[in-house]
Amino acid sequence: MQDEYELLEAWRAGDKRAGSQLIAARSREITWFFRNKVFDVDMVPDLVGQTFLRTVTARDRFAGETSFRRFIYAIAQNVLREYLRSVDKRAREELDFLEVCLSDLQPRTMSSLQSEKVQVQALIEALRQVPIGDQVVLEMKYFEGMSAREVGDALGIPEGTVRGRLARGLTRLREQVREQLEVAGSRGTEVTAEDVEQWATELRRLRGPS
Repeated sequence: MQDEYELLEAWRAGDKRAGSQLIAARSREITWFFRNKVFDVDMVPDLVGQTFLRTVTARDRFAGETSFRRFIYAIAQNVLREYLRSVDKRAREELDFLEVCLSDLQPRTMSSLQSEKVQVQALIEALRQVPIGDQVVLEMKYFEGMSAREVGDALGIPEGTVRGRLARGLTRLREQVREQLEVAGSRGTEVTAEDVEQWATELRRLRGPS
């Protein structure tokens, strides 16, 4: 496939097929960005569609000074923020992604992601009990296999900030997974970072090959 910059330039010049290629290259990734952050699985296609529609309308404002991935993730995060504000009255006035967890907004709602394995499902639900900003970087690491540098590039934040959020988020995540498993009666010992990595690998298999 052509370089994303080349595709964007062709798209700007009127090549609709180049635009379709550019969007298709990121559609799976953006779909998974929303999958564990909605309260109704039927909303995922709509949110993905909104993201790409805004990408189409804003493409001429993309100066090429950052990666296309950062451009589209910025749009996706804005779409997510608007969605969360629309579904919870408390989120309408102030929604700090570094403080609020999805479980704070609608605690009784399960993730649209489902796994038959207890440990993997515990991981999915535990991610929603981590502040959204930390959840985002954890899912980019574990769902997409991105490095801290790649996450930083995609989100437009320093690599050191990413590492800090990963460390803080992983500590909270391990505790939440342990509690989920205790409720399920399947495990009573400490959850390690290696456990999280293993279960995340199994979770990635749910979406098939890249």
